[in-house]
Amino acid sequence: MTFLLYAIALLIGISLGLLGAGGAIVAVPSLVYLGGIPPPIASGYALFVVAVATSIASVQAFRRQNIDWRAFWSFGSTTMLTIYSIRMFVLPTIPHQISIASYTVHRDWLLMMSFAAVLFAAGYGMLRRKPQPEKDSPPHPLRLAAMGIGVGIVAGFLGVGGGFLMTPALVLWARLGMRTAVGTSIALICVNSFAGVAGDVASGIRYDWPFISLFTILTTIGIVIGMQIARKINADHLRTLFGWLVVALGIVVLFIEVF
Repeated sequence: MTFLLYAIALLIGISLGLLGAGGAIVAVPSLVYLGGIPPPIASGYALFVVAVATSIASVQAFRRQNIDWRAFWSFGSTTMLTIYSIRMFVLPTIPHQISIASYTVHRDWLLMMSFAAVLFAAGYGMLRRKPQPEKDSPPHPLRLAAMGIGVGIVAGFLGVGGGFLMTPALVLWARLGMRTAVGTSIALICVNSFAGVAGDVASGIRYDWPFISLFTILTTIGIVIGMQIARKINADHLRTLFGWLVVALGIVVLFIEVF
């Protein structure tokens, strides 16, 4: 099972390099279902892995001028602060058993079901809606900042860098080209993930460093491979591939949690 997890680490990196997303949304279910790691801890591991791996990819995106800095600062600042606040102050206070109406559900089950719902929404948006013509610059900074808060709330609770929401947002709402959206998303994921890790460390969560270090190395190798592949694929095909990947992951999570 450990070998399979390490193989998935390589695939996670390829997904990040190819699509600017798909790292934590693959890592969290893999660590939970294959590694037997509780979702709150698995989400912290995923944040660390993605933070380190995307730092290298961000350098490559910068060199290729695939980062829209206005979107990065406006969108990223609020996302980062929101993720840190939730990981530091909110998540540790949520009880393990949560009462909804007359039912009592486990916190981990509710997190994973929420995870599946967001995956379906993000995948549907990429597959269903046609992107508007690209703009020379993204929307007003305040609008991007508001988008960042929404992404940060989801990313903070579910332990993901936010790329599976940021890439669609940057394509469909900010009207960036797919390659620019991917590059900007990777840079944002890097910053947001480090913010999440900082929140975990400050709240006292401990990592299994030998395991997570090797997992991170393999993910980093994969991300370099993915970025090379992305240069040879049509942007529209990349967007479709992203949408189907997210929907497929949502189906897997929903099936496991329900059955």
